[in-house]
Amino acid sequence: MKKALAWAAVGVAAVVMGCSPTPRGPAPAQKAASPAATKMAGNAGCAQAGDAKAVAFAVGWCTDADPAKAGQTAAAEALKALGCPVKGLIFYEYFAKTTKDKDGKSKDVLDTEREKKVLPAVRAAAPGVPLIGCRALTLTNGGSQRPNTVAVLAIGGDRVACKAVKQALADDRKAVGTAIAAALKDVAGLKMVFALSEMRLSFETKEGVSVEDLIRGILDTAGKDVVLFGGNCMPNDYETDKGGVQFLNDEMLSGHVVALGIGGPIAVFANHTNEFIPSTETVQVTKAEEKWVYELDGRPAPDVYRQIRGMKADEAFTSDSQHPIGVIVAPGKVYLRMVLEESKEKRALRFVAPVPVGTKVKILKGGADAQAILESAKDAVVQSVYAAGDAKPVALLVSDCCARGARLLQFRKGAECEVDDAIRPALGSRTIPIFGFYAWGELGPIAGPFAGLSCMYQQHTFVSALICEGK
Repeated sequence: MKKALAWAAVGVAAVVMGCSPTPRGPAPAQKAASPAATKMAGNAGCAQAGDAKAVAFAVGWCTDADPAKAGQTAAAEALKALGCPVKGLIFYEYFAKTTKDKDGKSKDVLDTEREKKVLPAVRAAAPGVPLIGCRALTLTNGGSQRPNTVAVLAIGGDRVACKAVKQALADDRKAVGTAIAAALKDVAGLKMVFALSEMRLSFETKEGVSVEDLIRGILDTAGKDVVLFGGNCMPNDYETDKGGVQFLNDEMLSGHVVALGIGGPIAVFANHTNEFIPSTETVQVTKAEEKWVYELDGRPAPDVYRQIRGMKADEAFTSDSQHPIGVIVAPGKVYLRMVLEESKEKRALRFVAPVPVGTKVKILKGGADAQAILESAKDAVVQSVYAAGDAKPVALLVSDCCARGARLLQFRKGAECEVDDAIRPALGSRTIPIFGFYAWGELGPIAGPFAGLSCMYQQHTFVSALICEGK
């Protein structure tokens, strides 16, 4: 297992923006973070790093059944910790209520009425400041996967600039991306486009409508040195309604992409890892059309996949759940795509976006292993810290697949979580804000270009961005 995981983690998918720090020697062993790294009181807390004269980040969080109180407290914690005028805000929220399923068993479901009270509370703490957000379970210095929680990231510093924009989803995804980036071109020293949307962005079944086109529109317009980061919010209902909730300034939206442009002296060291085991075999796409892959190595794609994976001839493929491929983007590094469906008639496999002819892939196995999930998260952060060298970290951003979180809860033996048992140990004594969410599709840089893109829509992946002081 360790050997297989190591293959998937070889090399750092570091996207360096704004400075060129020098790594020193082999990646060091990490000490567990000191409890003094954050300030916590009951169900709330905060963490801060950076320099008010350049760039500073702070995160605040609060768990409370009262959404207004949770929003107000989380925002107040972040703003107080920041210690300088705030230039931009990002927040995540998730509130649930308990109901009964058809068998009479208790289950948590979205409380859409309570979540409406979060935005006014967060907004009141910093009126007029550029703000985006969405519905999601969070990862912060205080832990992860807590319902009835709001987490707020505050960005400040004399040399920082932020701007929040929105664009309604349309079939012409490239036009959407182009419009977003064009609206952010006036952000001084633009380094990152932090974008949040919903599952409809990437799971549109119409041919010719692809999330990759949104990415292409953003990067072609913003510039190749700009990092795209973010992902999709929790849907209203996974099976019946893939819409969701996005926030922009004073608005609660649906069916949009909201984005915060962040400019200033920062360097971004991004990474992507997963818990799956790559096959020893490498296969090549030899026939594909749009989102369908018909052949691998000249044979029907479903047959090749089943053979390498060790599946029975009549074993069904799950939709975006258990059957990934790894697109090779660098030596020892893959980026992950899930099989969405098999067509018996076409003898083909469908993916969320095209996998063109000539693409080399690994068939990925496993996934039902809590320790592998934790190790992959830890590897991502350790590798980014090593790549950053002598650069000073000021924040860690995380877009982590919700399926990883669900599998961790299903297969863990105790109360393990990715923050306490992976991220914090990987950071060691570095006391920086951790701000992440469990995404329903992740956006972030990949280790090497694919389809001409340096950032990509990813699935079942731990996508991270270590933010450091730059030039």
